[in-house]
Amino acid sequence: MSRLPLATIILAVVLAAVFAWQLQLDAYHDMQAVLALGVVPAHLFGLRIPPPSLDLLPPVVTLVTAQGLHGGLGHLVGNLAAHAFVAPTAEFRVGPLRLLAVFLVAGAVGLAVEAAATPTSTIPILGASASVAGIIGAVARRAPQARVRLAVPTRGFRLRRVEIPVLPLIAFWLVAQVAGIAFEEGEPVAFLAHATGFVVGALVAGSGRRGSGAGDFPHRA
Repeated sequence: MSRLPLATIILAVVLAAVFAWQLQLDAYHDMQAVLALGVVPAHLFGLRIPPPSLDLLPPVVTLVTAQGLHGGLGHLVGNLAAHAFVAPTAEFRVGPLRLLAVFLVAGAVGLAVEAAATPTSTIPILGASASVAGIIGAVARRAPQARVRLAVPTRGFRLRRVEIPVLPLIAFWLVAQVAGIAFEEGEPVAFLAHATGFVVGALVAGSGRRGSGAGDFPHRA
């Protein structure tokens, strides 16, 4: 019997709500929010003191707040799509509380490692990509043989159920991250954060077995 993946839904709603809040800001205040709530490496490592208008939180706290911010609709949609694809399976395997832990810890460590790569930078790092990468890592460890069931439209606007194995997609994603790290200079995508989040997510997910069957959590998209 299917279970409602509450933690998966809550995380998606929070990300969408924060982005909706960003959209109602004008360009100036949106940038101020990004600078105050995103991870600024130079601020995180104490190499530069933020101005009073941006010094709203201890820099270490931005390792969490930055996970809710996104740089645009494409950034958000990409993360939400990946989240919707893998998070229900991860939640079914590890439970809602550990899924939340995977999301937050993998995101925070991924952002910290990305910041450490350019510690003097004043360019903010933001987004839930490392967090979602952590969930991918959790699935890779706890349910590598899982198949995700999707409902895809066919001719006549009918929906057809298909099963997609997770492991080959994860392998493809990992190759893309490794390639991204190798050619990251000048790129806006934080591939190092993604790769770190994947490893941390696999570690936080732990070992053991939860649930039964083939390890897939059916959901529709």
